[in-house]
Amino acid sequence: MTSLPERPTRRRAIAIFAAAAAGAMAGGPARSSAEYVWRGVAMGADATILFNGIDRDAASAAVALVEAEIDRLEDELSLFRQASELCRLNRDGRLQSPGADLRRALTLALDTASASGGLFDPTVQALWEAHVDWFAAAPGAATPPDDLIARARLAVDWRKVTIEPSSIHLGHGQRVTLNGLGQGYVTDRIAELLAGRGLRHVLVDLGEQRAIDARLDGAPWQIARAGGAPIRLRRGALATSEGSGCVLGAGGAAHHLFDPRSGRSAGGWKTVTVHHRSAAVADALSTAFYIASANEIAALLPQFPGTVVWARDHANAGRRWIAAPVDDVVSLEV
Repeated sequence: MTSLPERPTRRRAIAIFAAAAAGAMAGGPARSSAEYVWRGVAMGADATILFNGIDRDAASAAVALVEAEIDRLEDELSLFRQASELCRLNRDGRLQSPGADLRRALTLALDTASASGGLFDPTVQALWEAHVDWFAAAPGAATPPDDLIARARLAVDWRKVTIEPSSIHLGHGQRVTLNGLGQGYVTDRIAELLAGRGLRHVLVDLGEQRAIDARLDGAPWQIARAGGAPIRLRRGALATSEGSGCVLGAGGAAHHLFDPRSGRSAGGWKTVTVHHRSAAVADALSTAFYIASANEIAALLPQFPGTVVWARDHANAGRRWIAAPVDDVVSLEV
C-alpha cells in the first residue's frame, strides 16, 4: 500500500478570530482564569480547543481526557497509524470485531455516499494512491494517464463495502479512507465528551470546527473564511473543502479531492464551506459538494435539513444555499 505523508497539508481554509483569547493563542493557558486554549494534533491536522468561562484546573482536567480520547480514536480511524483498525482493514480487505467508532464513521460515510449518489465515496483511496505513486516516480509529470486512472477506478465503488454485525469487508482490491469526514467525526466525539462534563462555552477545532454553545457573555464565535465574510457561530459545526489545501505534482497538477465519476481532481469550486449541527456530516458534505455542480448541490441539499452551504468558484464569485430550518449561524453574509 502506498505510504502516506506523516503530516498532511491541512485542507481547510478557515481560521478562528477569537480575539478575546488572543493572549492564549501563543500556546498554554491564558492569563485570565476564564480563558484557556489547548493546542495539539488530531488526525494529522493542527488542533485547537478554546475554553471560555472556565478556570485553569477544570480546563486542564478536560484536556487530559481530550488527549486520551483523540489517541483512542486514532487507533481506530487513522490512516497515519499503520496498526490502526482502518489500516488493518485496508491491508487485509476485512476486519473482525471492528470498534464502535470505526463502524459508526464508516456507516456515516456509506450513508453519505448513498444520499449523494456517490459524489462522496470512501473508496477513493485507490485514486489517491495512484496519483501519489505517479508523481513520486515523475514529480514534474502531467496528471496520470487515462489507463492508470481507469485501473484505479475499478476499486472505487462504495456499494462493495459490507458492514456486518461482527465484521467489515471490502470489495476486491479496495481500500477505504475516512479523510473525507474523519476530522469532523473526531471533532464531534470531543465536543460530546466535553458537553457530557457540563462544559458549554467551548469551540472545538480539530480540522473542522464545532461550537458547543456561544461564549459565556452570549457572544458568538467569529470564524474567518478565506475570501469570504466571517461567520458568527453560536452552535453547530463548520467544515471547509479546498483543493489547494493538498496539491499533488509539480505546480499543483492535481489535488486530493477526487471526483469518483472521472477519477480526476474536481475543479468546479475554489472552496466549499458547510454548516451543520454535526461536524462529521458537515465534513462529508463539504467533500461531496466540492465535487458537485451548483445544480447538483441545489438538488441534494433538501436531504440535509439545517444545512447551509457557501461555495466560491475560481473567479471568486460566491454562492449560498440553505436547507431550512437554520438557527445556529448568526451571520450568513458571503
